[in-house]
Amino acid sequence: MRRTCFCFAITLTLALGISLFAQTVQAQEVNAWTAHTSFGGAIDLTLTSTHTWVATSGGIYSVEHTSGSISRLTVVDGLANVGASAIAADEIRSLLWVGYDTGLLDRIDTQTGVITTFRDIERADQFSDRGINRIRIQGDSLMIATEFGIVVFDPLKSEVRDSYSRLGNLPVAAAVQDVLIDASVAGVQTIWAATAEGIARAPLHGVNLKDPGSWTTENIPGGTNAPAVLALAQVGGVLYAGTESDVFIRIAPGNYQKLGLTGRPVSQMAANSETIVATAQFTLLVIRPTGFHTAHAVDGMPFPVASKLDGAGRLWIVDAFSGLGNGNIPTESTGTAVLDSIILPSGPADGLFSLISIGDTGEVWLSGVNAVNTGFYKLDTVGEWTTYSTLTIPELEGKAAYVHVYAASDGTGWAGSEGAGVASVSPDGAVITYGESNSSLEPAPGGDSFIVLGGLHEDNLGNMWFSTRASGKPLHLRMSSGAWTSFGPKVGQGLLSSATAYGRIFVDSFDQKWIIIHNEANFRTKKGVMVLETGIPENVADDEFQFFGTKGGAGQGLPSIEVNAVVEDKDGLIWVGTESGPAYFINTGIVARDQSAIAIWPQWADRSNGTFLLFSLNIHDMAVDPAGRIWFATDDGAWLAQAVEGGYEQVYHFTTENSPLFSNEVLAVAVDDDSGEVYFSTDRGLISFASDAIAPVNKVVDLKVFPNPVRINGDQAPEVFIEGLVPATSIRIVTPAGYIVRRLEARGGRIRWDARDENGNLVSSGVYLIIAVGQNDEGTAYGKIAIIH
Repeated sequence: MRRTCFCFAITLTLALGISLFAQTVQAQEVNAWTAHTSFGGAIDLTLTSTHTWVATSGGIYSVEHTSGSISRLTVVDGLANVGASAIAADEIRSLLWVGYDTGLLDRIDTQTGVITTFRDIERADQFSDRGINRIRIQGDSLMIATEFGIVVFDPLKSEVRDSYSRLGNLPVAAAVQDVLIDASVAGVQTIWAATAEGIARAPLHGVNLKDPGSWTTENIPGGTNAPAVLALAQVGGVLYAGTESDVFIRIAPGNYQKLGLTGRPVSQMAANSETIVATAQFTLLVIRPTGFHTAHAVDGMPFPVASKLDGAGRLWIVDAFSGLGNGNIPTESTGTAVLDSIILPSGPADGLFSLISIGDTGEVWLSGVNAVNTGFYKLDTVGEWTTYSTLTIPELEGKAAYVHVYAASDGTGWAGSEGAGVASVSPDGAVITYGESNSSLEPAPGGDSFIVLGGLHEDNLGNMWFSTRASGKPLHLRMSSGAWTSFGPKVGQGLLSSATAYGRIFVDSFDQKWIIIHNEANFRTKKGVMVLETGIPENVADDEFQFFGTKGGAGQGLPSIEVNAVVEDKDGLIWVGTESGPAYFINTGIVARDQSAIAIWPQWADRSNGTFLLFSLNIHDMAVDPAGRIWFATDDGAWLAQAVEGGYEQVYHFTTENSPLFSNEVLAVAVDDDSGEVYFSTDRGLISFASDAIAPVNKVVDLKVFPNPVRINGDQAPEVFIEGLVPATSIRIVTPAGYIVRRLEARGGRIRWDARDENGNLVSSGVYLIIAVGQNDEGTAYGKIAIIH
């Protein structure tokens, strides 16, 4: 393995005692980003004398032992990634080490708060999997168990000192789940490695640990069916191994005996001088050198994943859903472990979301993923989360997989499930579920009330439209009065009577319904998009439709029939996102019956980018911001494009390389017009960005300019927001003498100024006048700002 050191260029300063706060120095607008991750999915924990630190699927949090105060860290605060896989504290050096499943390694100085990311392990591309499974502090070294062996990291020199990927007769680059350094078991300082094929050991100070001959392999009983070893610990000079099916005790070299405590995987073990605590599925195990070994359920923690003992012998334990608990170790042989407290930072119960919808008053509704016990979620305007799931809402008991959401104009939140029909949440919080007994929704044939929602959207009269898959009636209307009506499939233009797999639905400004059609023989694939004009909604006789189910080319037609999303921009264009890029229709209001209607591929204004905008990119979702610009959620991050003379230009392209975005796999995007906040759901969690576009004002008002005054430090450009603009505005920033410093053009209610002049230079200290002229004769608004170097 290369021994080069790479320190990630992004650093943040955090005060990490009782509280954590970021003093940003990141150039890529880190102040504009907010992480909305779940801290419920605990993975690992570590202790110092003053704090307990927990690694979760959404970031890291700590609990101060005396005050109980909770502090959190996410990617936005400077962590290298979400979903930490291992954590360890070096209290002597005041350092916290965090490992990730990508091989990234973070060092957090808990005194100064500086976070530094090391990429040495991540860059070991001779190995296909480089995830970090466990970190152990050993003297002046970190012993890191990885997916390809053991890495020895020097925390003083900040570099990899050594790596061992050939452990005896084990396969080359065998994954190591845990590593233990101990002298009491073998009589000399020994490295013990837990692997799927058994336990490998070698003297710590051996001549050449890169030589496979330096390692001895010890097998767990079971022959070819022997369980993989997941965790290691020792107490009283005896080694214990947690495996996929129980704990084994080492009786002699190569001789292991099953304890019979559990039949489930034992994923983590930790010891003090007297006791080992271990977590198995549903169970806390307590192992003592006296042979008094016990297994206990943990009250309030059905899914414990890691545990530790502090200096006083008290138990700290984390659960995959419930948070962090502490209490005394059970002393009886049976019974439930009762904790003194359980701590869980606020946030959603889960961190992965499929779609986003934002209400008129700013509530953010999010659908979950298609999995057992997942529900849907609401983030209100003061930052409080509500989880609607089978575990939290009695009305949803037995119902899950809510993968569609819509925020209706009357304040109701709607959610559609892959199998459980529809649920609604009224503004006062009342939850109602809809199925075959109280709506027109129909189950799949033989599906035993299994109703699969494809999409949902509101029309201009406040009625809700629902599409379904696998039933004979794929389209449903719920009138604002509460009456339901169902409709059969549209037949013709290549659509047969069997084409009942309707997907996402979008209602445009003319009340045309744009419905994505799935392949009825394989719901995972799509056939195109149908445009439906319903006339009088209840009367199918006046319906008109047109189906677009053919792939186009050379800039016209659908880039692909795999259509994922539809949205309408402020110029009346209907944008269709496909797996091969976007296209748009000119919306005349009669697309459903206009045989000349055709999709057009948008073009780059600057042809050095290519001809067609985002050509061949998989467009998962789209959203329009108040300035009329289009956000695209893609496999290559998040893009923002705006119309200019000659085509479209890129405004932003956010990726993991230039922003705190968790992943380049962006699944959904939505914009809050009032605040300008743009929400991105990625395959690793939810994050939002404070954009410079908000809904414009209707008439000229005094400008709001903030921050004011603004301080400039060095060469770093600040962010100055000018707010209170009409839909289209020409802005001039001038000196008191009337000299024009900068010209800006704005669409929407807000614009960002970087405090630079027309030549790109930071402006001097002083007071500047801001003049905003409405381009549609709305008048002129004024503001001013003080700049301090």
